[in-house]
Parts: sequence; C-alpha cells; structure tokens
Amino acid sequence: MRRNLMFIVTVLVSLSFITLAVQASSLPFSVDAEIGFLYDFDSDQILYSQQGDQPWIPASLVKIMTMYVALDAIDRGDRSLEDTVVVSERAWRMGGSQMFLEVGERVSIESLLYGIAVVSGNDASVAIAEALAGTEQSFVRWMNDKAQELGLALQFADVHGLSEDNRITARDFALLVSHYLNDHPEALAYHQERSYGYQPRSRTSPIVQNNRNGLLWRFDGADGLKTGFLTKAGYNLVATAKQDDRRLIAIILGAANERRREDEVTMLLNYGFRSFESVNLEELLPKREERVYKGRENSVIFAPQNPVITIPRGARQALTIEILSEPAIAPIEVGQRIGEMVVSYEETELGRTALVASAEVLRGNIFRVILDTFVLFFQQLITRP
Repeated sequence: MRRNLMFIVTVLVSLSFITLAVQASSLPFSVDAEIGFLYDFDSDQILYSQQGDQPWIPASLVKIMTMYVALDAIDRGDRSLEDTVVVSERAWRMGGSQMFLEVGERVSIESLLYGIAVVSGNDASVAIAEALAGTEQSFVRWMNDKAQELGLALQFADVHGLSEDNRITARDFALLVSHYLNDHPEALAYHQERSYGYQPRSRTSPIVQNNRNGLLWRFDGADGLKTGFLTKAGYNLVATAKQDDRRLIAIILGAANERRREDEVTMLLNYGFRSFESVNLEELLPKREERVYKGRENSVIFAPQNPVITIPRGARQALTIEILSEPAIAPIEVGQRIGEMVVSYEETELGRTALVASAEVLRGNIFRVILDTFVLFFQQLITRP
C-alpha cells in the first residue's frame, strides 16, 4: 500500500518498568507439555506460542468441531433442539467416554449437545452426526469442509476423536475456537455446565457425570471448553475464561496427566490476564475524516474495524499509531476499507486493523468527477518517485 497520506501519533514516557512483549519469539517461560498456546479472543492476538504450529493428535478436542457443525445445522433450521433422535446400535457400541445411550431409545438433540460438551460422550457424538448427516462419515466431510471454509489446517477423521488420524495445530485450533464462540456464543451454556445427568431407558435414576474440565472449579471466569486424551496424544485441554470483559483462549497439548494440563493452562491464563491489558483504539485515536474524491460529500468519517488491541500492561501511553491510506474515491459503502491502522510499541508491531468508512458516500456529479480526476492525476505526478 502506498503511503500517500500518513500521520503518526507518538507519546513518550518512561519505559523502564515495562519488560513484557507479545512476541512469541521471546517467551518468558516454557510450559510443561509438548505444546502451549495463548490467544486473545477480543483482539485476535497471539500472546504466547510454544510449538504452536506443530501438528498434533487432538483426541476429544475434535468434539468442538462436532458441536460447531451441529449448531450450524440447527441455525440453518435443518433440525431443532427439541427434535428427538433414535439411537443406533453403532452409536450405542462406541467405547470410551459415554453418555450411556441405549439402542432404540429417543433422545433430544439438546440432550446430545450436553452429552458431548459436558461428559464427552462418544455415543452422543455419533448419534448427533447420524441424525444430522445420515452417517458419521458424511458428517466428518462437513467438518472438513468447515475447516476449509475457515481457512484452517485441520484434519478430521471422526466425530469423537478416537482416531489417531485426526490432526490439528494449536494456532489453527485457537482460531477455530474463536470462530466457534463468535458464531455460537450460546455454546458456552453447554460447555460451562459442571455436571450432567442422563437417565437411560433401563435405569430408574439418572447417571450423573462431572465435566472433564477441572478449570470450571479451579479458575475464576472459566466457562469452557474441552479436554482430550489418547495414549499417543497425551493429555490435551483447550480452555477459555473471561475476566474484566476480556476473554482468553489457552491450549495445552501433550501434557503428562490431567493435573499437569490444568496447571499449565492456569499458568497461561494467569499470564495473559496479569501481564496484558486491552485498549480501545478509538480512545487513543478519535474518529477522523478522510478526504473523498469524486463524491457528493467532501469527506467521510472512518473508524478501526477492530478497535481492540492487547498490549503489555502499562504501555498504553507509549504506543505508536500509524495511519496508512490511499485516496478514497466515491462511491464508498458503509464498512468499506479505506486504509489501515498499525499499532507499535518500542518499534515492535503489536497489531494492525483495517480502517472502514462509517457512512456511505455516493458518486458526485460530472463536474466533481472531472475536477477530482485532474486533482488525482497531478497528485500522482508530484508523489511519483
């Protein structure tokens, strides 16, 4: 992008007390697991990455995508939460974690969602896949199509995570969770339940099981998300928590045991909440007008598309904000990109966001168009190297 129009706002203060940065290349510690990753949900920034791009077997973390695709289908109106499903023998025969479904009984879609999110039911995962797509493999194709649609390097071979052919990276899985929570915030109502009881047809009382995610008891603000274990994968955990209107997503893959994965996720979340803060860029840079060419209006007000950025605590007054833009030419639609904002700290870029138009600007009359055509032509002559 050419820098035809640029201004820089800089405020200098003493920086001697600031020692933290968001660069993953200078990690302040290591996690006691194969992979560790910390992602800021609100600003879309990586706060920590240890082997974040290494492929790994997700185990039951797969069920997050199962839930995602199922909730997509419900949103489309393919099925409703109240619809009932007849449990197949194949679903009933699933080993590992179970909701304890029985062959031929009817169970609601909503009950299956609780069975997947809270007790990690492999039987519930197959039952919901068969109900929505006809077969598990058809549903798995939907899962892989969803990953491709989102541009994520994720590979799914089943709906429950028992296969060692499933593959994720922590980076792309954090992005998946971010999309999931944006598209289906109601999903947290399932994931944050500490226990769930299901009463099979053959029993006189419910089978109550606790949520596998121990952080729901241990960490303030934790409200999800999913655990996983296979011998070759180790102990996995993706967790999310919200404190002071900030949501973080932490991932640990390949820990030695359940306690270790929870301790390491706790360390990541504490690091993220204590060492960083969110800043609204509109507080630092008021909305401003951009000159518009060939339009009925002479200017348009713009704003950051994503006004939230995460910075080291105490660094607010030391941010450098750079506005990059090219000539804005009408017609301009609301939300149209007209530039870019780059935010840096100590010459290190922290993040960037598009600048978008806050109002529509229609094309001007023929005289305005001709006049501005000449103006742009001579500006290009002056700025040409």
